[in-house]
Parts: sequence; structure tokens; C-alpha cells
Amino acid sequence: MVQYYRPPEEKELMLQRLRIENFILIEALDLAFHAGLCVLTGETGAGKSIIIDAVSAILGGKAGPDTIRSGAERARLEGTFKLEPMPLAVTEWLAQEGIEPAIEGELTLSREITAKGSRCRVEGVPVNQAVLRTLADALVDILGQHEHTLLTRPREHLGLLDRFGGPDVEGLRVQVARAHGKLASLASEIRSLQEASSERERQRDFWQYQLAEIDEARLESETEEGDLKAERTLLANAEDLKRTLEGVHVRLSEADEVPSLIDSLGDVISELRDAADVDPELEAIATSLDEAMALVEDASREVRRRAERLEADPGRLHEVETRLDVIRDMLRKYGPTMAELWAYRDRIRKDLKLADTAGDRLASLEVERAQLAKDLSGMATRLTAARKEAAGRLEGEIGRELADLGMKDARFAVSFRDHAEVAAEGAETAEFMLAPNPGEPPRPLAKTASGGELARLMLALKTVLVRADAVGTLIFDEVDTGISGRAAQVVAQKIASLGRRYQILLITHMPAIAAIADRHWHIEKRAEGGRTRLSVEVLDTEGQVAELAHLASGDTSGAAVDHARELLAKASSYKQEAVR
Repeated sequence: MVQYYRPPEEKELMLQRLRIENFILIEALDLAFHAGLCVLTGETGAGKSIIIDAVSAILGGKAGPDTIRSGAERARLEGTFKLEPMPLAVTEWLAQEGIEPAIEGELTLSREITAKGSRCRVEGVPVNQAVLRTLADALVDILGQHEHTLLTRPREHLGLLDRFGGPDVEGLRVQVARAHGKLASLASEIRSLQEASSERERQRDFWQYQLAEIDEARLESETEEGDLKAERTLLANAEDLKRTLEGVHVRLSEADEVPSLIDSLGDVISELRDAADVDPELEAIATSLDEAMALVEDASREVRRRAERLEADPGRLHEVETRLDVIRDMLRKYGPTMAELWAYRDRIRKDLKLADTAGDRLASLEVERAQLAKDLSGMATRLTAARKEAAGRLEGEIGRELADLGMKDARFAVSFRDHAEVAAEGAETAEFMLAPNPGEPPRPLAKTASGGELARLMLALKTVLVRADAVGTLIFDEVDTGISGRAAQVVAQKIASLGRRYQILLITHMPAIAAIADRHWHIEKRAEGGRTRLSVEVLDTEGQVAELAHLASGDTSGAAVDHARELLAKASSYKQEAVR
């Protein structure tokens, strides 16, 4: 087998080990990956993509309870990445999350999936799934077998262009989006204020009348109504209450025919003190009654004072009744409680003040909006210029990649279309165009590119994008869809050249592409003991020859084997040539 041929001085950023337990069809699997090109082949439906799905799940991708192997309670996934040196994006992410690798130059991510959900961990520390995906973007780039269809959806193109443009372009896009959001919020506030101002103007006279009526009532406090009702009750019953209190006072201290309570209590205390000469413990009782005597005397004096103050006052009673009528009228209109009446008064005061100041506030907001719109226009202009500069570079780099992929006469272009006004993504949208043949104008990809051309274009785009992203591992899941013959050969050579700079995990059905493997696994689905299991076999050179022959013709003898050996020889030749 052709061996891994990355120059030894290259940095090592790769998926080093993958452990899978009870995930879909896999009962238990422990794979040790290598740098360079790791190819996985097998029959359609053999389960090759399950391994890619496991990597995606570890990186925070979708993985629900349906991914747990039948009969198991949970699935466990673990991936160890070798990162030497540690990329800056990863270092910053770890620092932000307060996580330190247990082994320098390595990072372990894991995920456990149960019927109730799943939990992601980095170095054993639980992390939020969405947060984990931001780390995943710095580790792995996955190109799925259907991802080239993104190229037929123009709405995706602007994001791809900005990603190629790098931090400067993406930073400007974020600034534009924020300014646009702030401008939209400001416009909404102005509309709301204008609508509220119109309503306040319509209500102004009515509110002023209401406020004058409430102020004229001279309401004193939230407790005024209760206080007046208590006073009314007292005034209405003044004569009867005075007679009652005078009678109580007499019985307490001024009775004539019988001893008063105070006199009787004094006699009891005196007798107890005489008895205390015989039983000293009675002194304590006498002392307690002495204290009670003081309380009774205080009560008697207070009853007398209150009785002396009570006089029938029809005039004051009329005043109280009149005042309560005023309060009841206010509560009926603006209540029904005093607290709500006070709150309503404060609200209309505030609304009247807002009506008086709304003009100034609107003028201030309009000035702010004009300045923000000017700032947004400037940001959008800078973003447009940056995008067009990036588009020129992208056209050149994609053109060179397409030439390497056997499409030297094709012309790739980025077409811009201006918005009527600046939107959240900027002042324009972008669409990728292709002229596959000389003399033809570039046209939208959905109208002009074949499946094979789209696959090669996506490979070209991924090639230039990963240079900017600086990830260590690329995963290609059947990117050979729609290509064959010479096209497959040139795609293989392009992937081989990428394998010198990145670790690549590649699923393919094309023998020409599989032949470039530095490490080749054969995936097979087997039924054992009434259960379906996934087996993975590392192929030696002869095993690889047999697999390539089978991929090419379904035969593993004669001409098919000779063709397989020829493919391996060609792969070895251009890989060695690439080293030189």
C-alpha cells in the first residue's frame, strides 16, 4: 500500500482516534486514524456514513435517541484530536470555556446519547451543544455527498464568498448586520412614538380635564377613604358611645353604692399582703395584682378622657359624608380603589408630559436615525468593496483549481445584484456563475452545471475555503457523485494533493479515487446471531487490490486485478511526484 507521504516538518492537526459504542449498527468500534488520506469503501448501504455520522455527532451535530443501537440503553462516542501546534482558535475557545487538555497537544471530545437526550463533553467537561459547534468549525470540515447542491441555491453564495473573504469581510458583515438591526429597531421606535404621539394629542384635552377634576378633589392619601369611614362611624354613634364610656369609668373608679373595681382590687391586695406574713409566697401574687392595678387605673383615666372628648357634631358628620361622596365619585370614574386612582392620575400626568416632549424626542431620534443610516451606508460601501476584491481573488483561485480538475476552459465568476436598499447582509447579493465552455457567457450554476461539474466546483471551493479556515481534518462523503472516467482521475489527484496538507477521511465508490489511499478501510455489514453488525477491516496492499477490482467491475480476478494494480501504480506515481 502507498504509505503516508506528508513531509515530516508539517504540523499535525488531525483526528487521531475514534471510539464508537452502541451507535446505530455499531456495537463497539475503536479506530486509529493516521495523517494523510484515509479511505473507507464498501457496498452501498454497508454503513460507511455511520462513521462520518459519529464524527459529526461528537462535534455537536444531530444525534437523537434513534441513533442508539437497538437493545442498548445509551450510545457513547469519543474522538481524540492531535493538535500540534494547538490552533489559535482552539486555544481561545478552551480559554473562554476554562478547559485545559489533560495531555498537551491532544483534545478529547465525547458524547453520550440516551432516550432522554445527550450530553457533550470536552476533556470531560460538559459543554453546550451549540457552543461545541463553534469549536468543531476549527477542527473538521465535512463535505457531504449532497452538499454540492448548495451551489445551486444562490442564497448560500454570499455566505460562501464572505467566508472566503476571511475575518475582514465577515467582520464588516457583522457590523452591517448590527447597524441594520439597530436602524430597524430605531425606525420601529419612531413609528411607535409617532403613533403614540397622535393618540396622546387626541386625548390631551380629555386627560387635562380628568387631571383637573382629580386635583380639584384634593385627595390626601390612599388611606383617606378608610380614615373618613372610621370617623363617620364614630360621629354617628357619639352619644351612645359617650354614655357607655362614662358608665365604664364609674364602675372602674367612681362607684357610690358599691365599691369600684379599683377600690375592690386595692382591698384584695391589702389582704394578700397581710396574709403574706404567714405565707411569704403570697407576696408575689400581691405584686402581680399591684401591676394590674396600675393598668386598670391607666385604663380608667383613658376611658374618662375619651368620654370627655366625645360630643355629637352634626356639622362635622355632614362634612365627612360630603367628602366621602366626592371620593366615591372619583373612585367610580377612575378607581375602583384609591391605589388605582392614584396610579391613573400618575399615568395621565406622564402621558401629558410625553405629549409635551414627544416632538423633541422624535426630532432627536430622527437625527440619530439619519446618522445611523449614513454610518450603515458607509459600512455597506466598504463591505461591497471588500466583497468585490474577495470575489476577484475567488474567481482566480477557483479557476486554477478547476483547471487542475480537468476544467481548464471553464470560467467561474461571481455576479453581484444590488438591493434597493441596504439589507442585513449588505447592499447586494451574490451568485456564482459558470461558463463551462469557451465563448459562452457565465450563467447561474443551477442552469448550466452538470452534476459532475458541480461536484468538482464544490471540491474546488472547499479547497480554497479550507486554506482560509485552517482546519486539520477534511471529510469527503461520496464527493464523486456524478463523475466518472477522466474526471474521477483528476478529482483523485486533487484530493491527493490536499492530503499533503490535511488529514482526509474519504468515502467513495470510485476505484480511481480509492486508489489514492494512504490507509484503506473496508466497511461491511454482517448478520450474526440474528443481529446486524458493522465490521471494519484495514486492507493491506493485496486487500486493496482486491477491493479496487471489486469497485471497478465487481470481479476480483484477471483484468480487473490488473486494472486495480495499474490504478495503484498511477496513484503512487503522482503522489511521489507531488512530494518532489
